[in-house]
Amino acid sequence: MSQLDPKVMTVRGPVAPEALGLTSLHEHILCDLSACYRDRFRKILPAEMEMPDGPFEIGERSTLRHAMLLSSSNLRLDDEKVMTAEVADFAAAGGGAIVETGSPGIRTGQDVRAFARISQATGVHIVACTGLYAEDSWPERFRGLSEAQYADYLRGEIASGIDGSGILPGQIKVAYEGRSADADAYLRAAARVSRESGLSLQVHVGLLQSNPELRESFLPLLYGSECVPERTVICHVENWLGSLPLQQIVLEPRLAAQDLTLHREVLDRGFHVCFTCIGAEWDLEELGFAHRPDWFYLAGLVALIREGYADQLTIGHDVFTKLCTRRGGGEGYTRIPRFVLPLLGRCGVSDADVRKLTVENPARLLAQ
Repeated sequence: MSQLDPKVMTVRGPVAPEALGLTSLHEHILCDLSACYRDRFRKILPAEMEMPDGPFEIGERSTLRHAMLLSSSNLRLDDEKVMTAEVADFAAAGGGAIVETGSPGIRTGQDVRAFARISQATGVHIVACTGLYAEDSWPERFRGLSEAQYADYLRGEIASGIDGSGILPGQIKVAYEGRSADADAYLRAAARVSRESGLSLQVHVGLLQSNPELRESFLPLLYGSECVPERTVICHVENWLGSLPLQQIVLEPRLAAQDLTLHREVLDRGFHVCFTCIGAEWDLEELGFAHRPDWFYLAGLVALIREGYADQLTIGHDVFTKLCTRRGGGEGYTRIPRFVLPLLGRCGVSDADVRKLTVENPARLLAQ
């Protein structure tokens, strides 16, 4: 692929960037976060809190909304038929493409060829990623490698296919959940391979990382890597808007004002950002994290559009639990086309800027 005839690599092969249409840049279709999430949060949950392993029950939805970790089944999207129907709902709502950000350690037993079947059945373009999620999800074979070895792993999948499937990736995935020798080496390797391959880099930033930590630890690591800012998108930046303890929000609501400082910093350096968890209805009240509704995220998004950053903004639902799916009582992949886009129009966002957010920016990032 060349700059003269750029293509986007999907699970069914290369397509023209303009073929994507409305694109959700950060999603999961088949994934299993039950192990790493429950292990991660068990350390900070109340000691007396039970974490049963029973099946997901729609009747328990109200409980799980506020404690999504209580059902390991909730943290697994492993039914291909159900998820095909969820993706079909996205198509029916006007959706054209999804970036599936799974990786070894959080994929289900199905391999990425399942994404090709879902794409074929629904007509939705699916872009799969090579790379790794947070370090606590890594299979043992990825631990203790050198930066060069991580780079070779990525190069191998870019050349030959993901997990031996023959399906080529369309983006590189990396995550920041804190510093370590392995995680730092992998991030630097991913940045280098993104630069040399032309594949864009999507960087997950965790829920529990505070803005001061990100400024002092994550951003220097990212800035010091070989990543190309214009080919790098940082996701979950809705968390940067501000997260106060639930009790403090109730007692001092005036302190819940949004903070766009970090967003402006990375955007001014040329990076893209992705607002995710649109349509999500879960929170972690047991840990003191309040639910933040869509309007809170969209207020930050619209503020950045008005400040002139529309060319660098993207959006996604981040469906990763049964609770998020329509068949689990949630919004699935339909909240953006059915609610967000009409609302942006009513709030005075131009059609041109809406198109940048959902069509042009994702296509430019994914094209190579």
